[in-house]
Amino acid sequence: MNIILFDRDLRIFDHQPIAEAAKMGEVLPLYIIEPSQWEDAAYSVRHFQFVVESLEDLSHQIEKRGGKLFFSINKMCDVFEKLMEAYESINVFIHRNSRILKKVIEWMGKNQQRLFIYGAEIDQVSARGVKKQVQSYLDEPLIQAPDEIQVPEETPSILFTDMKKIYHFHVKGQRIRFGQQGGESRAIETLESFLEERCANYIVNQHKPLPSSFSSSRLSAYISWGNISVRTILQKTSEKLQLCENDDEKLQLEAFLSKLTSMMRTVCHPPEDKQIEEVSRIKKDWNEEWFQRWIEGMTGVPVIDAAMRSLVKTGWLNYTLREMVTSFIANTLLLDGQKPSAVLAQLYLDYDPALHDFYVQQITGLRTKKVKIANPVKISKQIDPEGGFIRRYISELETIPVEYVHEPWLYPAFYQLGYPPPMIDVVKANKLARQRFDSLTKQNKPSGKNGEGETGQLSFDI
Repeated sequence: MNIILFDRDLRIFDHQPIAEAAKMGEVLPLYIIEPSQWEDAAYSVRHFQFVVESLEDLSHQIEKRGGKLFFSINKMCDVFEKLMEAYESINVFIHRNSRILKKVIEWMGKNQQRLFIYGAEIDQVSARGVKKQVQSYLDEPLIQAPDEIQVPEETPSILFTDMKKIYHFHVKGQRIRFGQQGGESRAIETLESFLEERCANYIVNQHKPLPSSFSSSRLSAYISWGNISVRTILQKTSEKLQLCENDDEKLQLEAFLSKLTSMMRTVCHPPEDKQIEEVSRIKKDWNEEWFQRWIEGMTGVPVIDAAMRSLVKTGWLNYTLREMVTSFIANTLLLDGQKPSAVLAQLYLDYDPALHDFYVQQITGLRTKKVKIANPVKISKQIDPEGGFIRRYISELETIPVEYVHEPWLYPAFYQLGYPPPMIDVVKANKLARQRFDSLTKQNKPSGKNGEGETGQLSFDI
């Protein structure tokens, strides 16, 4: 039996495993819910909610072609054992970015079954090799979905097709009411709306908290969960670019494409033990009260609190805000970044393990000697001068005069607002943090302008 094993590739278009398997006759499209995976500290119910929405869409697409999408809530090994009992032998078709790829490779090898893996291989190649592999993958033609999907009439009892059984599967965390909904159809609609209209102010709005939520592509969650392939996005954007007659529109799309390809080439290898040890030495003792106030958006620093409250509510931030909240907890407050990283992973709807780890390690000094220690108040005035983002997410500051919105503690009637004072003096905390980080490299850099006003993004923010 030909098994198509879905995971982070929840789509039917430009999906090589399903296209190749369908050529061989009967196939069994399968999504396994492994309880241990969803107990991982990085995953939460908002991810599962997005996955379920994606599975509903995928199931509909498969049914339109005469097939069915099957599910199982069990260990992968137990499911494979039952499939072997039912069909004597199995061929598994899987995408390389599957979270259970290593388990599948081990089990299939041990049981001498055929495994077909698709997608660009970039983990074990040089930086130059990564660029070549990615470009080769992106240049290949898009793969059409099969016209017909034939599934077996009988399947083992460990499988089911009724999605209602999935709805009751418990995953920890907090649901979101205002986040994006999963599914290939919605991913395609989002891409089309970006290319047709929203990309017009892509560059100028990329740092601005509220405008960026409209002008950015908003494709990150769909990419992370495989509702749409990066190859599809790149080729559709390139087609649009070729038709552009407006130079400014070309500039917007070229910037987007540059970040998209950079994201594809990112490989996250573990940081060196020596670097981890050095950074750990300069950290303060763990402060649980600070940590909880950061999560709850009650630090007393408006832009940090607005960003964290927005993230809890919507599951998304632009990269400037992501960098700021991470730098604040790990660099300004000098707390260990491991627990904050796990919390952010749970909250980001577009959580991708490799990219997330790369971002956090880059910001917190585990990948570079040049650590960015940002002044959130200064940057807030630059990216949200009227305080619209702060007012939207911090109800306590809705009516405060604009000249105080970034520093409400200066407002004469501050203690009547019900908003907490800042838990630290940001300027003094940043000065101390710079001294500690500078001690690692023995570089006596001035503490004045170094990094405080910067809002530069890593190149693969889309």
